Amino acid sequence: MKLTITKDSLLYWHPKVRNLDIPQPQTEFILLSKKEYYATMDNMPKSIIDKVDKVIEEKFKLPVFIRTDQASGKHSWKDTCYYTGEKLGLHLFKICEANHCADVIGLPFRGIVIREFIEMASEYTAFWGEMPVSPERRYFIKDGKILCHHHYWIREAIRNPSVENWEELSDEMNKQTEEEIKLLSFYAEQIIKVIDGFWSIDFCKAKNGKWYLIDMATGENSWHPNDCIKAGEK
Repeated sequence: MKLTITKDSLLYWHPKVRNLDIPQPQTEFILLSKKEYYATMDNMPKSIIDKVDKVIEEKFKLPVFIRTDQASGKHSWKDTCYYTGEKLGLHLFKICEANHCADVIGLPFRGIVIREFIEMASEYTAFWGEMPVSPERRYFIKDGKILCHHHYWIREAIRNPSVENWEELSDEMNKQTEEEIKLLSFYAEQIIKVIDGFWSIDFCKAKNGKWYLIDMATGENSWHPNDCIKAGEK
C-alpha cells in the first residue's frame, strides 16, 4: 500500500486551521517511516515510543491525548488515547491496532499525534474504555456555506453508560442554544475561508465553558443523523 496523506488526515487539514482564532488543543505530530508504519501491525517499534515520549516530555504536561492523524480509538479511551504516563508503548500499539482494524482495509495513517488534554464538560462515561461523554457538535460546510449542524452523541450510539440517568444527562448536553449556534457558526465561517470543499467540523465543550475545535473530516465520509435532510450529500 502506498503511504499518502489523505484529506481526512489531521496532517492535511490541521495546518490550514491551526492559526485561526478558534480555541484548539496544542498539537504536535510525528511522521512515521514506511518501515515503522508496517511494524505497527505486529508491535510498537521502540523508535516510535522514544520519539513520542520525547515530544511529551519537552512540550506537554500529563495527561495527554494521543491518536494517529486518522483516528484515536476513543471508545477504548483508558487503554488508547488517554495517556497518563504509564505503558506508552501499549497505548500506542492499541491506537494503531484500532486504525489498522477500522473499516475493511484499515485507515491510512501516516503519523502519531500528541495533543494537549483538555478536560471537557462530560457528565458520564461510556463504552468499554470508560470514555467521557461530553457536549459535542458537528457542523457541515460545503462550497462556502454551512449546510447543517447536529449534536454528536445520539442515544442510540451510547453503550455501557456509567450512570442510570444518562439519557436525561445526554438530553441536557445535546441542547443547542442560540448563543452556542451563533458562536460555532462563526467558527465554521472562519474555517470556510481557509479550506475548500465539503467538510465536517467537530467541536467539543470544555469544563471551562469554551468550545474547542477538535476534529475535521471530509463530508462524504462523515456521519449525519438519519433525519437530516443533508444526509447523503456528496
